[in-house]
Amino acid sequence: MTYKSVGKTFLPFFPGLELSLKHAEIKQSPELYLGKALTVAAFLSSSALAILLIISIIASLSQKFYPFIAIIPLAVFAMSFGYRFLYPKLIIGKRVADIEKNLLFSLRHLLIEIRSGISLYESMVSISNSNYGALSAEFRKVTKRMSVGVSDIKALEEVMLKNPSINFRRALWQVSNSIEAGYNLADTLEELVREFGAEQRTAIKMYGSQLNSLALVYMIFAIIMPSIGVCFMIILSFFSGFPISSGLLLLFMLVIIVFQFMFIGIVKSKRPKVE
Repeated sequence: MTYKSVGKTFLPFFPGLELSLKHAEIKQSPELYLGKALTVAAFLSSSALAILLIISIIASLSQKFYPFIAIIPLAVFAMSFGYRFLYPKLIIGKRVADIEKNLLFSLRHLLIEIRSGISLYESMVSISNSNYGALSAEFRKVTKRMSVGVSDIKALEEVMLKNPSINFRRALWQVSNSIEAGYNLADTLEELVREFGAEQRTAIKMYGSQLNSLALVYMIFAIIMPSIGVCFMIILSFFSGFPISSGLLLLFMLVIIVFQFMFIGIVKSKRPKVE
């Protein structure tokens, strides 16, 4: 049984996988990708099960260990398949962040070029050769299609459909509509720059207001509660005779460190995609 046949069997349960692979620019068919993910996860799970069975036989473990023989392989399967399945979404998230942080600047660049009398093709070539990261690569795709004879509108539509960024697709859609309708492209770009600039300012203000709430949560769970918790444990141990070992304090500190990293991740995830 091949990877494709396995993937084809289970593909109806994952209808959005093909679009995710296309947006993540993973050049594999959804059947092949899903088949590999399931096969690798099943292999790792089977290996974990075999290792646990061998350990239980050699060590003569009690029946209390038997539930772990079933739970651990299932957990291995879930983690392996889950990572493989979510990997395209992680790539998409990085692409979107890289594109949108430079979108406003590239549109201003394009507007200046068009206002200066430079053609759309030459303006896009200039952006594709600039340092706009993933956005330069997207404009490079457009100019490459245009250079082989594809019309402006068709080239823009082809790149737009394969791009995961909603804002980038919106910008290309309005540029394409302006070209098709014969509308002044510079006016369209100026309006886009105004809209995206206003959206970024709103996002920054919202982020600032969220930081106030997050700072309060951080003070409560990372500063106040740990301090009060340690004091309470010391007082409790004094009256009840319950010893506070160094291992318990180390575990307490480890929980706080994990919370700190999780909190930093939450703050970074809420940061607007602007530079």
